[in-house]
Amino acid sequence: MKENNLKAKQILGLAHENHRKNNLKLAEELYNKILKISPNHVDTLYLLGTLYIQKKEFIKATKMFDAALKINPKHVDVLHNLGYIFMETGKHEKAKKLLLEVIEIKPDHIDGNYNLGNLYKYFGESDIAEKYFRKAIKIKPNDPKFHNNLGNVLKDQGKFDDAIKSYNKAIELKNNHVNAYHNLGNTYKQLGQFKKAKNYYLKALEFQPLNLETLFTKIELNKETIDVKLKKKINEFMDKKNLSQKDYAYGNFILARHELQNRNFEKEFEHLLKGHSHYYQFGKIKYDRGIDYWFNQVQNNKEMMNLLELNKNTKKFKDKIKPIFIVGVPRCGSTVIEKVIASGKKHIPIGEETAIVSLYMGETLTGNKSIVSNIELMREKILKRYNLRGLIKKESDYIFTDKSLDNFFFIGLIKEMFPYSKIINCKRNEIASIMSILKNNLGDVSWAHNLEHIFRYFDIYLKIIEKYKKMYPNFIYELKLEKFVEDPEDESKKLLKFCELPWDKKCLEFYKRKDLTSRTASNIQIRQAIYKVSDEKYKPYEMLLDRYGSKYDWFKKK
Repeated sequence: MKENNLKAKQILGLAHENHRKNNLKLAEELYNKILKISPNHVDTLYLLGTLYIQKKEFIKATKMFDAALKINPKHVDVLHNLGYIFMETGKHEKAKKLLLEVIEIKPDHIDGNYNLGNLYKYFGESDIAEKYFRKAIKIKPNDPKFHNNLGNVLKDQGKFDDAIKSYNKAIELKNNHVNAYHNLGNTYKQLGQFKKAKNYYLKALEFQPLNLETLFTKIELNKETIDVKLKKKINEFMDKKNLSQKDYAYGNFILARHELQNRNFEKEFEHLLKGHSHYYQFGKIKYDRGIDYWFNQVQNNKEMMNLLELNKNTKKFKDKIKPIFIVGVPRCGSTVIEKVIASGKKHIPIGEETAIVSLYMGETLTGNKSIVSNIELMREKILKRYNLRGLIKKESDYIFTDKSLDNFFFIGLIKEMFPYSKIINCKRNEIASIMSILKNNLGDVSWAHNLEHIFRYFDIYLKIIEKYKKMYPNFIYELKLEKFVEDPEDESKKLLKFCELPWDKKCLEFYKRKDLTSRTASNIQIRQAIYKVSDEKYKPYEMLLDRYGSKYDWFKKK
């Protein structure tokens, strides 16, 4: 036995050395050799599991960690890494349980606190995420990634000055921190300070000239022309092997812009499809989970769809909370409409894309919990999040906006939880919206990187809206963007009347406000007066979209 232990120890040293040098194949062989000698060698089980995480072989990694925990159930690093796997594979509640156990055993576990920060950011609970990032910083003050991620959650909370300080601290610790420069650019862009944004994007590119995401963002911000020289450089860069899916995606998005300049619409379209295909691969696990949620779990939930049952069994809430929910599909003009509503005589808090209702509905549906039984608890959690976002205020008569567009799925539930709420359905020519989604990478929107998914999502949206309009004819206000921009004064008066808010000309002068921010692709549009939009520019794409849309009646009518 002693001889085996000695032999295992010697091999482990060699295996760990190769692992450290990223010689993963040899390290894996050596770890397995140890386990043949000593199957219950906890350190080897842990290290081999960690190696499998690096290779993204999560099933194998889980097997190693489960074996290690049978021997030592309180091994904090094993618990942490298993929690990390659950994060990566979308089992967020399981991840939270394990990571909380890690810091209960070892409160100063750096990665445990850091990943709890990342996890709570995912849950949309930025205030809790901030707490864990600050704790990680207290344990290890000089890690730039901690400060960068703290900046991200501070920005999510609208604490822009503090976010800027955090990004600058990350740069102080690591002068060439490209992500921190990029995030500073995004922050100033959100604040409407475009010159500063451009300078920080340029700084990021100074350290990484072919960071294609930053390059694309800068080109979009400044509406820059892409010359032949840059096109050649991008093509040469993309010919290299081992580029990330994200780089291929943004390279194609840039090349699409070049083809658009030259009115080569088919080539532009081809690059857009390639770009989104690569971007989908970049976040495949997460996107597949999102697509399954929207297309299957939400659609197939009989309890949610049977609203008559909800009406019979739910408590009637009588408080005067009056959210204005703006729903629709992306690129429908909703950001501008939200600013119009919130900029009259009665300034009301702007929620923008809170995703709060969707978050707690997702928690209920994926946890196979009853909606009817949990509606009071869900509403309590939703109100708490709205309060934390500073949206529920007496001086605003408890009126605020929530522009989480996917709330159209939950209109029936919203009517039950918030009987004094309003629904604004923003509509735009579908082809214009679809092409705008393709031309503007919507990042984390799971279904927005594949035209089959986009068309399916639009079809679901149109059917659900029609259903709710019949059920609640006076609850949903239909706003058509094309009509609104033709006569903004008259249309905005009708809109504000529906919202039971006073109208004045300031509603249409929202772009003069210094306090407006936006995380959406419409951030630039809200800095200028409402202007007429022409859907004629999308005509060249109708034939290109036909193969995807021909099976849908609403598309064939266009």
